[in-house]
Order: sequence, then C-alpha cells, then structure tokens
Amino acid sequence: TESEKQKSAQFKKFQRSFLAVSLLAWFSDWLQGAYIYDLYSSYGFSQEEIAQLFVAGFLSSMVFGSYVGAMADKYGRKKMCTAYALSYILSCCTKPFNDFNVLMVGRVLGGIATSLLFTVFEAWMVCEHQN
Repeated sequence: TESEKQKSAQFKKFQRSFLAVSLLAWFSDWLQGAYIYDLYSSYGFSQEEIAQLFVAGFLSSMVFGSYVGAMADKYGRKKMCTAYALSYILSCCTKPFNDFNVLMVGRVLGGIATSLLFTVFEAWMVCEHQN
C-alpha cells in the first residue's frame, strides 16, 4: 500500500542519517582510544596510576551498563544517544588537564559514554524499524 511505501521511504532516510551519526560516534571512540595511554604517560603518571584510570573507566561502564537498557526504555533511545554525546564531550574536555582527579572524572564519564554507545544506538535503530 501507499502508506507502507511512505513508511519504508521514511525508514530508509532514517537509516542513512543513523548510519552516518553512529559511524561517526564509533569512529571517534576508536580513534581516541589508541592515544589515551600515551597521553597519560606524557603527563608523567606511573603505570599504576594509568591502570587505575583505565580500570575506573571499565568499572563505570560495567556498572552503568547494567542500567542503560532500562533508562533507554524510560527516557527514550534518542535522548540516551544525546546523553552519550554529552558524556563523551565532557569526558574529552578533561583530557587537556594534567590532574589525576580530573582525568578520573573523565574516565568515569567515558565509561558511561561507552555503555551508551554500544547499547542505545542499536536499540534506537531496532525501535524505529519496529514502528
């Protein structure tokens, strides 16, 4: 029917914009990940301190990841994708500071962003496809 064709065209348009945004998000996460250790090392942090920063990011991702699905259901997938962008931006804003506590906050925010990145984007696509 005509309404199904229109709905299909709208979804294809959504797919193209979704793909562009999600690829950019995944690429930015991948791109900065390779240089974080070198950045922390250039600030003069010991391997133990750098390990603490990395573990904090992984732990925050693990803890927050347990709640991401429920939050996406409650607040909406698109809003949670926006929350990803905000937490990622804030995480990146901490990188120029040679202060362990500031970088720790950034790692926690980065862990939250990672949980959102690898959860809500795909959930948004599935939800849009089902509608």
